Amino acid sequence: MRYVFDPTKNAANLRKHGVSLAEGDGVLNDPLALTVEDDAAEGEARFVTIGANVHGALMVKVYDFSRGRRGAVLPTTGKTRITIYLDDAIVDHFKAQSEKTGKGYQTLINEALAAHIGAAEKPLTASTVRRILREEIAAARR
Repeated sequence: MRYVFDPTKNAANLRKHGVSLAEGDGVLNDPLALTVEDDAAEGEARFVTIGANVHGALMVKVYDFSRGRRGAVLPTTGKTRITIYLDDAIVDHFKAQSEKTGKGYQTLINEALAAHIGAAEKPLTASTVRRILREEIAAARR
């Protein structure tokens, strides 16, 4: 699933539950998780999932689909879903970066891997900016 990082919601979740959104990441993707409909919910379709987060800690997630939309959650073009085991220190590092930047930790891992194999976008240098400006100015004069 794809999540959009919301610092305000993250802070509220920390205050209310003592858990950051990043820490709860993965519960809904746990293949052994158990999800049941919450019979006590009135007027909404609310669900409770118990599963392991990315660190292997057992967590309970309660959610509803009151603002849900039908359709694919994430386009699959150019991406492949895999299961991978990473060292805890690696995951902790990228989770910490995720908290600081607001980017998803999996996105940060993907960017690091892309940079390692040379597939990442090259950084914009001063000489590249000058070249682009010269080209744009020349095109504007025509």
